[in-house]
Amino acid sequence: MAREYEHVGDFRRDLFFKLGVLLAQEYDVLVLEDLNVQDLIQKGVTKKRRLRLHDSSFSKLRRILEWGFVKRGKLVLPVPAYNTSRECFLCGGINQSLTLEDRVFHCPHCGFTIDRDLNASLVLLKRSEWVPPFWCACL
Repeated sequence: MAREYEHVGDFRRDLFFKLGVLLAQEYDVLVLEDLNVQDLIQKGVTKKRRLRLHDSSFSKLRRILEWGFVKRGKLVLPVPAYNTSRECFLCGGINQSLTLEDRVFHCPHCGFTIDRDLNASLVLLKRSEWVPPFWCACL
């Protein structure tokens, strides 16, 4: 059993390094949530969710991604994670009724509707105060 866990760990680590290299070659900036995984584990509602978070290797992935970007002279911008999924990218309003099961973000203040994950990534980008060279005109 220990050998299997070691194999899974090696596979995961190799995958993280390959992902880090791929992203660092493709992009100049890495914007990521400054997550406190220990708080997430302690606040987890169910035992099953806590076990999944323990097994997720967030901090290992983050360290490897940061290493890949810094090694290549790229920029790493950690951003506070608080309410990134609930904050509206356009107006900054907070949707308090949003749950983990909701996949579409709808702002009760301005009416903006977008995929929840895309909205959160745009909020992170906005909070990082980094402006891409060619801003997407699709929004």
